[in-house]
Amino acid sequence: MIKNLAPNEWIDRDLSKYEIFDVRTPSEWEEGILDNAKCVYLYDNKGLLNDNFISEIKSLKNNDKTIAFICRSGHRSMLAAQMVSSNLNLECVNLDGGMLALYKGKM
Repeated sequence: MIKNLAPNEWIDRDLSKYEIFDVRTPSEWEEGILDNAKCVYLYDNKGLLNDNFISEIKSLKNNDKTIAFICRSGHRSMLAAQMVSSNLNLECVNLDGGMLALYKGKM
């Protein structure tokens, strides 16, 4: 099951109950990363799908927390959540609006 959290539900909130995965491209990570987020790209800088995405998430996942995904705007993070939910049968959260919403909310 995927829970979609709107920006007003997650910006300026304590996200410590989630294990956050940033699924943006490696070049996008240079713009900044959320504290404690783990970086696993869904697509590389050339737009190619990371064939090892599911196995990388599985190897980095801490079994004590619900996974939350973030990307630039919320689209890739929703795709990542759907992939992980269906392949690993895990509850996932999408931080909708992504880093764009975070930056906008902090202005």
